[in-house]
Amino acid sequence: WLLLQRRLRLRRWVRLGLGPRRRVRVSRARGRRGTATMSLQEKAREKVARMLRFNAAEAPAGGSTQWKLLVLDEQSRDAICPLYSVGGLRKQGVTLHLMLSGAREAIPDVPAIYLCRPSDENIERVAEDCAKSLYTKMHLNFSTRLLRPTMESLARRCLESNSVGAIHTLYDAYLDFVALEPQLFTLNQKETFYGYNSSAGGDAAIEAMMRRTAESLFTVFATLGQVPVIRAPMGGPAQMVAQLLHEALAAHLRGTGGGGGGAGSLFAESGLESYARPLVVIYDRSVDIATPLVHAATYQGIVADVTSYRLNRCACVGTDGRQRTYDLDVEADAFWRQQKGESFPDAIDASGRVLSDVQAREAVLRRQTATGEAPAPAAQAQAPDSNGGGGASLNVLVDSLPELMEKKKLLESHTNIMDICMGVLSSRGIPDFMDMESDIEKYSAQDLIKFFEKGTGLLVDRVRLAAVWLCSGREISREDYDLVLNNLCANPDASDAKADGASGNPRGAIPMDAETARKALSWLRRFMSVGGFSGGMGGAGGGAESAAAEFLGNLLSRGKQMLGSVKKYKTTNLVEAAVQGGSGLGLGMVHLDPKVRGSVPPAQQQAPHEGKVVAFCIGPGCYGEYQNMVDSLGTKITYGCSELASPDDFMRQLDRLGAEM
Repeated sequence: WLLLQRRLRLRRWVRLGLGPRRRVRVSRARGRRGTATMSLQEKAREKVARMLRFNAAEAPAGGSTQWKLLVLDEQSRDAICPLYSVGGLRKQGVTLHLMLSGAREAIPDVPAIYLCRPSDENIERVAEDCAKSLYTKMHLNFSTRLLRPTMESLARRCLESNSVGAIHTLYDAYLDFVALEPQLFTLNQKETFYGYNSSAGGDAAIEAMMRRTAESLFTVFATLGQVPVIRAPMGGPAQMVAQLLHEALAAHLRGTGGGGGGAGSLFAESGLESYARPLVVIYDRSVDIATPLVHAATYQGIVADVTSYRLNRCACVGTDGRQRTYDLDVEADAFWRQQKGESFPDAIDASGRVLSDVQAREAVLRRQTATGEAPAPAAQAQAPDSNGGGGASLNVLVDSLPELMEKKKLLESHTNIMDICMGVLSSRGIPDFMDMESDIEKYSAQDLIKFFEKGTGLLVDRVRLAAVWLCSGREISREDYDLVLNNLCANPDASDAKADGASGNPRGAIPMDAETARKALSWLRRFMSVGGFSGGMGGAGGGAESAAAEFLGNLLSRGKQMLGSVKKYKTTNLVEAAVQGGSGLGLGMVHLDPKVRGSVPPAQQQAPHEGKVVAFCIGPGCYGEYQNMVDSLGTKITYGCSELASPDDFMRQLDRLGAEM
């Protein structure tokens, strides 16, 4: 027993896969960046690559790759999905990836790499795999810190089945988040707003959720390899998570966290990494409930609203009724990278221009290939022939055409997505909702009732508008609220019955009836009346353009006018104030520094932060909020949230809360 415990402890991954402390090497020839400038997504990908090398510091000499299996739980599968495609995993030697929860057959003579949370259920399945001798060698990687009692439980089970030798290595991987983009991550939790506002679970359930959030945030900064400065509004979930994160980081730095500890383990900072520490600003969704419910204005926001968009994959139903899936990756798709944060009309304009240019270049290349015509001088200059002949001209044609066809294929995918989105915008009258939401503070209850009586959109769209109105910050009397609510419930639109087909979304819009609307808005009304924060909508809008319909043509100019007045969201103002050392929104701010024993000096609290910033929302985040912060803070901001929820997902949580009243 003692030997087994010692063996597991010795194999424990203490340095987070960073290996021995060494200087950062920069290759001028290949432009390799130091770790201080790498994004969270790049560092997560590097960590997974190391795990697939059995945690070897460097790739094997000669480029040889050992074949292996990959066994994942659901959370770890989602974490790897945006980092590696199936082809990318195969290049790393992964012949097969399997789910830990599924039935699996024994595959001898091939090592298996596990990545999962150290939950009781997962530990039990790992022990069963050992007992069944499914794999000759099992390399265990846990996405969060493996606590000693859990490790002892695994050791006890393996001893009982006489299968200790199956576990070859055991590491703490610290990868309990999903890095979707260089500046975007999510903890991939579910129904978090309902979880910490529900009365069903009690205080113990809420505290467990906050601990899970802090634990997952710890893995984010362990992956970055930097100890953050922490700021959060006083009171509520934000302060609780900030304090828990602070305690976990401080305990690790002082060697009392049970994970190897010491200032040099997970956070082996040096040089710029030690000087330019990130600032994390933690807030919870209650600060601004309205933003996730607003009808999106940007290309990415609209895709997330009206299609099934998850883990950078868009699934939608075309006009022919067939379901289609498109990968939208900022690294592989230049158009998506450049246009996802732009207004929908501008993205459509750009798509038309770029596609026309690609088609024109394709026609020229095909003509030159067929006739033997020499390419343009600029093209020849890109690949000069060292022998002075015409071989370079042919090489330019051969190399350019496949690249051009791939670009054309991606643009045609965006054309299909935009067509589907435009159909939804038109059928549900979403631009009319955008128009009202862009200046919601000026509308009275009678204005909303007149708009609702037109029957525009689905009932869920009208309920979302009413929710944004409730959170607008204006004084709303009980009489006005009752007028709006009764009008909504008395006039459900027949189009709601066709939501599945009209939305372009294979999962359909949320089924919304009068009772569901009443429950959701009643809970929101009560929340706002007892101290909830207003949404403070600064403006939103969008539109579309199509030569086939005058409706969409008019939409283009309207959308651009509305988008010209988009303001910062309330949470963006909060983060900016925290960066400048202020409180923001009239809320007191907690200032914590894991490297400082005791209170942070007042001078340090009030000092502006010059380095990178991580804005983290406890609860549902959304692409509109993400883009609003990027527009204001640029490349220095990384946005994270407990979950990336569509407006429909958030409405479901409000409905569940209303049902408990």
